[in-house]
Amino acid sequence: MSMFRLLCLLLVAAGLSACGDDRLAKDCLQHRDPKRQAAACTEVIAANPKSAEAYNNRCFAHNELQQYDKSIIDCNASIKLNGRNASAFNNRGVAYELTGEFDKALTDYTKAVTLDPQFATAYANRGDVYAKTNNRDKAIAEYRRALSIEPGNDIAVSGL
Repeated sequence: MSMFRLLCLLLVAAGLSACGDDRLAKDCLQHRDPKRQAAACTEVIAANPKSAEAYNNRCFAHNELQQYDKSIIDCNASIKLNGRNASAFNNRGVAYELTGEFDKALTDYTKAVTLDPQFATAYANRGDVYAKTNNRDKAIAEYRRALSIEPGNDIAVSGL
């Protein structure tokens, strides 16, 4: 990898776009193609192993690819680098939820909304766990809270 490319990746991982080719950063941020996203994030992480956001985005991609063990590892890395990233807790919660670890999922979703009280998706995800564990009243309350923040939230709408 050239020094210019390495510098570009480092700038991108830091949130700066100072290079002509920031395709990797854009691919790492996008959510349309999880395989491409995971590969791009891997390159960003290789250039900057302290990019909490790249680990979190790769965590999201692994969830989409149903690679939950990898997702949890990446979310753990993201949280270790930035323990205030609500999205990383939410993404790890998704992995736990989809592997049936509902207590861990609830803990992560709760941490996500504690860090970001306006995180509608984390409330809706918490509602899904309550619904899956036969706590319908709590589920409805979480879905309604999500909708009060983000009217039309797909997860909350489908939960009600």
